[in-house]
Amino acid sequence: MKDFSKGPYCLIQKQDDECVLLLRGKMTELDSLDQIKRSRNNNTGETIYSSISIVPFSQAREKGYPVVDEGEKIYSINIEDTVEIFTQNLFDKIESMEISIRSEMKSNYTEQEYENLVSNIIENEIKNGEGCNFVIPRRFDGFVDDFDGRKALSVFKSLLKRDYGTYWKFLFFTGEKYFIGSTPERHIEISKGKVKMNPISGTFRKTKKYDRRKHFKDDLIGFLRDAKEVNELFMVLDEELKMMTKMCSKGGSVSGPLLKEMSRLIHTEYLLVGESNKDIIDLLRESMFAATVTGSPIRNAFDVIKKYEPASRGYYGSAIVLVGADEEGQEFLDSPILIRTLEIQKDGHFSAQVGATLVRDSIPANELDETRYKLGAVMDSLLNSSPKDTNDRLIPLVLNDDDIHYILNERNQNLSNFWFRSQGSVAHSASLSGTSIVIIDNDDDFVHMLAHMFNQLGASSRIVPYNEFSLEREPADLYVVGPGPGNPNDLTSDKISSNLRHIEALVKQQKKMLCICLGHQILSKYIGLDVVRKDIPSQGVQKEITLFGEREIVGFYNTFVPIKSRYLSGVEFSLETNSDEVLAMQSENWRSFQFHPESILTKNGIDILKRSVTQLLCKHMILPESGDLVAENFVIQAVRNHNVE
Repeated sequence: MKDFSKGPYCLIQKQDDECVLLLRGKMTELDSLDQIKRSRNNNTGETIYSSISIVPFSQAREKGYPVVDEGEKIYSINIEDTVEIFTQNLFDKIESMEISIRSEMKSNYTEQEYENLVSNIIENEIKNGEGCNFVIPRRFDGFVDDFDGRKALSVFKSLLKRDYGTYWKFLFFTGEKYFIGSTPERHIEISKGKVKMNPISGTFRKTKKYDRRKHFKDDLIGFLRDAKEVNELFMVLDEELKMMTKMCSKGGSVSGPLLKEMSRLIHTEYLLVGESNKDIIDLLRESMFAATVTGSPIRNAFDVIKKYEPASRGYYGSAIVLVGADEEGQEFLDSPILIRTLEIQKDGHFSAQVGATLVRDSIPANELDETRYKLGAVMDSLLNSSPKDTNDRLIPLVLNDDDIHYILNERNQNLSNFWFRSQGSVAHSASLSGTSIVIIDNDDDFVHMLAHMFNQLGASSRIVPYNEFSLEREPADLYVVGPGPGNPNDLTSDKISSNLRHIEALVKQQKKMLCICLGHQILSKYIGLDVVRKDIPSQGVQKEITLFGEREIVGFYNTFVPIKSRYLSGVEFSLETNSDEVLAMQSENWRSFQFHPESILTKNGIDILKRSVTQLLCKHMILPESGDLVAENFVIQAVRNHNVE
């Protein structure tokens, strides 16, 4: 392969295609996404590939996120030559070579250190309301004996031969080092105004040889009904819906769940498709980076990552990005997530990173096992470079099995009706048409899902960060105090104290208000209720509750909850069954929910929002006897005693 292997190049096989794309050109090192080469004026009538780029994880600084930045650049090849090669022809040209590692690999964490890290994050972050899940990788370093370009190509050939079902298999050579990977997950794809994302979570390990179809089916059903695996996928689906609603004002919809089988694993995933006329690089920037490699809410996940990971992630968890223009001259972008990827220097030094998703009920030893297994999959691609027969495909055994289809479809029965249909089909409410809504952003992009739903109902909504909100500057018919991470009892927190002041002003001026999750907890503090930390967090939990006399299936993302510890005239409560936990409140001028009506986990969320706002604005409700809710409120006094500005 002397014709291309000495200079910068990239080989790509997408979704097991019969051809491999060879891209060659000049290597550039960039500082920002805006510097990526584009094809804005394609008049050739043919598809043009402009650039292929490897983006570092630290590029998330372009969104204002805190990152450990060790000076990594965007590696970008300005494409000068494009060749399609039949995969079989490539096999014939690449020599299969044996590869050996010089000595034992070293990890940035011992196994005990990693288990301790998992425990700390669960106890100190998830159980303290800082998020519902976080992804923390382990890094492994080693040396390949006598490494050169021929061995790099041999590793890629092994992936082509042995791995299947992944989104991209690729080899990217900068001229100095190689990135070789087989990544399962589409990060973002933009073509002809359509935006696609694929949240993936849930891992079935293909560790057995099945002599009967029934045995595989039984194991697969056990996996598909595992509550932890199911809830993990719902959480990342919610997180990527937040992104989609920011990017796709024209709407979109969810499809799935789908099964994705690869040589060693089976994953579950959803497909999100939206419509947008925004610039492709702006959309790429907005999508950084997937919840499946960071956690949620994403903004807070970056805080946690920086807190617990002292070194840069390098390129793990970021994206490889192909940009071009189609035969009609329209720009496109195709970007997988950079996971299950080896980074190999010319001298043979290599590194690989593998992560585990930590949730409220994670068991540290199991999460450690997850990293071991994923590392095994990555190293298998390196060490077994002489192609073997691929592992058996198992999904075809149950492809037409009614039970499997039913179980997959069963997952959606209690999910939000709104997100599974084309957004433009929602009928505008005459009551909300022309209504102006201001949403206070408390560091959780759930507010963008709320804004999207309100806009679909005919309202006009805008989002304002909590530290920029002023009632005098933001006139509106309705104010929404949004959800977010944080401890509502921490009166020294700027977020908590700011929201207490906002709520005080809204209540005293008798403005119409809706409070959600953290907003609900802060309102509860304001009116004198105790807010306590739950023994078991309800992060990504779906429950059936009684909401002001109506049975509803709703989704929770909370570690703290208010307790009905006193009688309040003029306030109606909805409580947890056989408990004093306050799940919702309503009064003449406000509604308050501990759950998330915007979440994929809330079945009738659009109707709950429509009904609540309509009742608030139209005053159709008969409420309990009204009274003074906030006279000499002790929480506001406590804030003032802390001298919080």
